[in-house]
Amino acid sequence: MANIEQQEGRYSVDEVIANAEGSLDFLCALAMPHVYEYAFPPKYLDLWSGLKDYIHRVRDFSQLAVGLPRGFSKTTLFKLFCLYIILFTKRNFILVICANEDKAVDFITDVMNMLREPNIKSVFGDYTIGIETSTKQKHVFTYRGRKIILKALGSNGDPRGINVNHQRPDVMIFDDMQSKELAESQLLSEALERWLVGTVMKAKSPKGCLYIFIANMYPKPYHSILRKLKDNPNWVKFIVGGILADGSSLWGELQPVEQLIREYENDLAAGHPEIFHAEVLNDETASVNNLIDLSKLPPIPIRPGEIPAGNFVIIDPASGKVNSDDIAIGYFEVYDSFPVMMEVRAGKFSPGETIRIALEFCLRKNCRLVAIEGVAYQSTLAYWFDFICLQLGITGIEAMEIFPGGNSKNSRILTLFKAYSAGEIFIYESARAMAHTEIRQFNPLRRDNVDNILDLLTYAPRVMLEFPDLIMNNNVISQQEYQALEVFTEQHNCCF
Repeated sequence: MANIEQQEGRYSVDEVIANAEGSLDFLCALAMPHVYEYAFPPKYLDLWSGLKDYIHRVRDFSQLAVGLPRGFSKTTLFKLFCLYIILFTKRNFILVICANEDKAVDFITDVMNMLREPNIKSVFGDYTIGIETSTKQKHVFTYRGRKIILKALGSNGDPRGINVNHQRPDVMIFDDMQSKELAESQLLSEALERWLVGTVMKAKSPKGCLYIFIANMYPKPYHSILRKLKDNPNWVKFIVGGILADGSSLWGELQPVEQLIREYENDLAAGHPEIFHAEVLNDETASVNNLIDLSKLPPIPIRPGEIPAGNFVIIDPASGKVNSDDIAIGYFEVYDSFPVMMEVRAGKFSPGETIRIALEFCLRKNCRLVAIEGVAYQSTLAYWFDFICLQLGITGIEAMEIFPGGNSKNSRILTLFKAYSAGEIFIYESARAMAHTEIRQFNPLRRDNVDNILDLLTYAPRVMLEFPDLIMNNNVISQQEYQALEVFTEQHNCCF
């Protein structure tokens, strides 16, 4: 959508207004035609829907803490939200606060540039007709039937007595107001937090104000305000990392997962994986666990062109409880008698989805063995795996139950850490980001860790010990069998 004239014959003005109000992508293409390139991903659309809900509430003082990773256009998103407020709400006074005044001025300048965009002017009218005040720090203008105030403030500014035309802010946006340098100091960070809560937020309109704090995490020992707000029950939280639980990128077109993994590996090689975990994954606990040094792992024993000595799949099912871990499905290859987890999938999969993913690993990698944690109801997965293979006419793949033994899960994971550090088990680069996140978060004193991938890894040595004959690569799976899975999946979508 280069300009509104190109839309003639497709949309009326009323339709353009309705589409801009209803669609984030449409609004972005309309207001930023030279910038808009990729459609916003589902998580952003969820956040946008929530923002629209809160902004239309009357006499409300909601507090939203938003954590989006660096490099994922979070500031652009909220500039668009300011535009939405101006075009489609009854709010009058938007106060934007950043780490310094220059950044806050840049923010509101970009919002005003959106209003100057020909697409916006031709549909919504020319705001310049109603200008009363226009400086770098403050814009006051009458537009769409009401007076609008847009003001910039640095984190060292004085918001006391903010009262423009007898109005106080009814929207406050705090965008990256805590710099990394400031977060190094506990004293300065606590002073900033007191200023935020005790001074700035008190300068609100008595008729209601929406507070939005936008940031990303800083790794410990930095003093992250977002981390505090995350634990504050009075704030509504929307905090998401650049790599989702299923291993995909939060915004794959903008930042492909392969690119994020390379960034992670660079931080890991530099000895600072906690930076990636905090600032890209929004996981501030990354440096808490000192049980294993992820910067000093032994090299993976895979030589170029080498064929693995064997392979297998492990399924670690969830317990079935509402708050249980995701299901984890890992594909392993054997090199120099050591297991290497090459790929991993994790998510809240149905039993049918779990079996399909495991079968895809087996058929794609010519794998004979699927080991399934055999506790409680989960043991039925082995039965259904065999049943579906029978339906598909697939032979040569065996589902075997594997049991944890007498040790607790946390004890098994601590043993895993020792084996991982010693080079007795390995994780391939493409699977490391998810696994290392769980490692960094793991607390051996807690029973509610998110550790499904770690639990899965603990079974790998036991699988190699108990099923050596099934691990060897001596099975040939036909193309017909592989195609049978695709056909069966299409015919039985209810199962998968």
